Amino acid sequence: MPNSKGFVVKSIKNGETSMIVSCYLEDIGLKSFIVKGIYGTKNPKFSKAHFLPLNFININYNLSRPDRLSYIKEVKPVFIFNSIHSSIEKSTVIIFLSEILNSVFREEGDKNQNLFDFLDESISWYDNQENCNNFHIKFLIELTRHIGFYPNIRSQEDRFFNLESGSSSTIKPISNFIELDDYELFKQMLGMKFEDLNYMVIKKDSRLRLLNHIIDYYSLHLQMFKFPKSIDIFSEIFK
Repeated sequence: MPNSKGFVVKSIKNGETSMIVSCYLEDIGLKSFIVKGIYGTKNPKFSKAHFLPLNFININYNLSRPDRLSYIKEVKPVFIFNSIHSSIEKSTVIIFLSEILNSVFREEGDKNQNLFDFLDESISWYDNQENCNNFHIKFLIELTRHIGFYPNIRSQEDRFFNLESGSSSTIKPISNFIELDDYELFKQMLGMKFEDLNYMVIKKDSRLRLLNHIIDYYSLHLQMFKFPKSIDIFSEIFK
């Protein structure tokens, strides 16, 4: 029976008692499972808390035929997060990022050890911070490094970033670009580590504009990208 560590990407109720859970597993990449008896049972085998967004879990599972959902036989946390599910701000960020990752994994769902390690390290880092309002922006920028469209800054003299080509330019693109202060902020985010975020202050309106640019960037480079439903709640929390 296979055993693997993985991150919960999405979970939805299925019927009266079951749940369908999508996980990004270290050994095989994205895989969906059916978990039976998790609702409406006095003593369910599994807790719903195991399947919160981006929980880091270890599972024993069986692989069914490609046209059928597989089953989880056993699940336990790899470790217990300190704050990402108990803080309103952080849990909102995690839900938002899990929606983005769900779109990413629909196209980039194969095993990728570098991507898996990035999720492990970045989410664990965020969990241990008291507060970090810019984490989601840096996370989404760094995620592109592992899925094939990390921004290319050709020259520090360039004045624009073309979202469609994924490169900077001296000539103003016709549409879909970052410029002026937003572009300088974008370049600054590219050149820093997660640890540097604690020393970076960004105005709320600048942060929102940059986030919208990055979402546009994803939508241009992922054919199956879905606009995250949680963006309205997310924007309200971070006004």
